[in-house]
Amino acid sequence: MQRTIRTIKNLVFAFALFNLASGCKTAQQHPITSTNISTIRASIDLVNVKDDKVKVEIQIDNLNLDTISYYLPKIVPGTYQNNNFGKYVDDLKAFDHQGNSIYVQKHGDNRWKITNAKQLDKITYWVNDTFDSESSHDIFSPTGSNIIKDKNFILNLYAFIGYFDGMKENKYKVFIKHPSFLEASTSVEEILFENVSNTSKNDIDYFAFKRYADVADNPIMYSSPDKASFKINDIEVLLSVYSKNKTHKAARIMSQMERMIRAQKNFLGDINSTKKYSILLYLSSAKSDDAQGFGALEHNTSTVVVLPESLSHEKLNEALTDVVSHEFFHIVTPLTIHSKEIHNFDYNNPKMSEHLWLYEGTTEYFSMLFQITQGLITKDEFFERIVGKIEASSSFDDSIAFATMSKNILVNPYHNSYRNVYEKGALISMCLDIIMRERSDGIYGLLDLIKNLSVRYGIDVPFDDKELIEAIKEDSYPEVSAFLQTHVMNNTPIDYEFYLNKAGVLYGIKNEPSSYFIFKQEPFVTGSEVTKEVIFTSDIPFNSFLKELGILEGDVLLSINKKEYNLNNIYDLFGDSNKWKIGDKITFKIKRNNEIMTLKSNVTKPTIEKIILEQDPKASEQQKIILKKWIND
Repeated sequence: MQRTIRTIKNLVFAFALFNLASGCKTAQQHPITSTNISTIRASIDLVNVKDDKVKVEIQIDNLNLDTISYYLPKIVPGTYQNNNFGKYVDDLKAFDHQGNSIYVQKHGDNRWKITNAKQLDKITYWVNDTFDSESSHDIFSPTGSNIIKDKNFILNLYAFIGYFDGMKENKYKVFIKHPSFLEASTSVEEILFENVSNTSKNDIDYFAFKRYADVADNPIMYSSPDKASFKINDIEVLLSVYSKNKTHKAARIMSQMERMIRAQKNFLGDINSTKKYSILLYLSSAKSDDAQGFGALEHNTSTVVVLPESLSHEKLNEALTDVVSHEFFHIVTPLTIHSKEIHNFDYNNPKMSEHLWLYEGTTEYFSMLFQITQGLITKDEFFERIVGKIEASSSFDDSIAFATMSKNILVNPYHNSYRNVYEKGALISMCLDIIMRERSDGIYGLLDLIKNLSVRYGIDVPFDDKELIEAIKEDSYPEVSAFLQTHVMNNTPIDYEFYLNKAGVLYGIKNEPSSYFIFKQEPFVTGSEVTKEVIFTSDIPFNSFLKELGILEGDVLLSINKKEYNLNNIYDLFGDSNKWKIGDKITFKIKRNNEIMTLKSNVTKPTIEKIILEQDPKASEQQKIILKKWIND
């Protein structure tokens, strides 16, 4: 973010919530000019927290409209479900310049219509957080918000600050009042005020944004400082950690993060779209009043990561390597290469791109590939990760064209397949990489294609969805575009054995013994804290018994041989099934799409089909060359 300093002639208009004279940092000597009338000023008060809520004030001048609508996002980029952040806004009020109330009417979850907008001076409201109420909603933790007075604030700013209709391109000034013992961690640079001393227990941070998309794209974490930073070539990386019990420290985690990101930069080469990258790590107690959705959310120059505090140092490093490496690669897609749907994102009436295989699939693939090419994992570990993707992808409906699923990802039945963008999406990218390696005698691969596409388009030049495949054909080979037309735009299943064989990798199948409801500590069922139901939901294919019985992912288990099961006795499933005898009759009662169904069978010995990948000892010289150039073997 470009650093700009301006003189404020009248500080009162900038934020009614705050006392600037007692709250701002000492500053460099730079002039600050009066606010442009097109600029929207947002103030967030992290000091006077009430009922686990913070107050927000939005100021705007000189509207020439009779009515105007104010919105909080329904959805934000990088997520594939409607989250309706307006649900967490309470008591929204509008005022004129004399402090008189202006009539406001709420429409749906995320829109407030304001009449007599020509007189509008400001709106105020209170915002609740999401971390402590996750049993009542589906907002993924890194996408949400956290308010712990005097301790921690996770500010995904789109959950606190909205936009006016038709004004998403307006500039924003954001003022955040906070206790002075808490510090901001973010990739956006703070703007410092002139000649203001800090004499109070509170402080005010000031950030400027070119448009609403930049507000939404720059999360901020406030906490007692536990930070570490390092430079990788010309990228400054910040690691900021909140660990309530001080179980983990940034200084101890930093070495693994530096090693990983250095390997990523070596892998990417001269692709560079950011000068600063921030990793905001929140370590959760995982209790019912704390975050329980573990993972990360992409932002162009940062990522919010939520993981359990109880992880050992070794397991935390492993989780961070997998999670953060994926998010870091988003500096390529979609930061550098993206469609018009992403560039002009509609937060309340979103139009999704056909090419999630590019945004999430390529990103996930690179997060695996760089680890083998840079020596962070072994060849066998890399092959095992490919196997995991193939197995996980097999649990989704392969008759749906991937592009159709991507375009309609927010609605069912397509939404139920959104996790496949990380599974089949990565495999699509793998096949493209192998095709290009074969056509170029190993010289040209997917990363080279991405580099060329980043030159063709770039941050400020979005592509048209319908034109991308032709552009890929021009920058690669006809076989690549043919693959995309056949297996992405249309619904022809991919023969992974065929493509892996091009690199001299043998693909085989073997059966392994399984328990009825768990395989190698990976259960086929989970319990819902909200409904108390037992649900079949597995990232690995069901065993032969469950498949033959007709169980599908998402089915709710009601009873087996008239014994009812729910969250309270879910562990009985494992003990009860150990008593079954081969050949006994068995009856499952399930609920599928709110319809009660009865499934009958005889007990059989459960097995899991496991895919085996190994290097072909009889590979040709061409296959050996392709493999070497593909994984740096």
